Amino acid sequence: MQSNIENVSRDYAKILQSADLEKEINPLCTNIEDMLARLDEFETLLASVRAESNGMMANNVCSILGFTDSFEQLKARIDGLEQCVGVVSANLSEVERSVDIAEEELHVTDYSLKGLLLKPLKAKLSASDTSTLSSLPRSNLVEEEYQPVEIYKSDDYFGKSEEENYVAK
Repeated sequence: MQSNIENVSRDYAKILQSADLEKEINPLCTNIEDMLARLDEFETLLASVRAESNGMMANNVCSILGFTDSFEQLKARIDGLEQCVGVVSANLSEVERSVDIAEEELHVTDYSLKGLLLKPLKAKLSASDTSTLSSLPRSNLVEEEYQPVEIYKSDDYFGKSEEENYVAK
């Protein structure tokens, strides 16, 4: 058994002596040095980006804070525009309802030019006494006079334009 151990130890000694550690370790050292150089470059780049972003944040935050009044004015204008759009939408619904009533009164179902012109005339000619109707249709008339739908005035939301002010003078 002792001889086997001596044989194995000699074999290991031969392997270690035959191995050229310079050839095997040098590529590893070179790769490690390259990696360390790249990490150093990356660290420098990261520090530069941090410094720039901190500088930009400091400058831009101050600039943004300087525009606070303008942002408030813009916010107020947007809120006013949203209110105006809501009113216009409600007015449009009322006008559409009024048009629907007028179409019912004139019995308009054909939207061609011929239908729009001739159908109401034929309906008026063929209509018998209005007192014989069992139920009166919806109407836009008040005391036999058309009542237009009241809609918004743009001056309430936007003020008069310079041209209108000039014409008014």
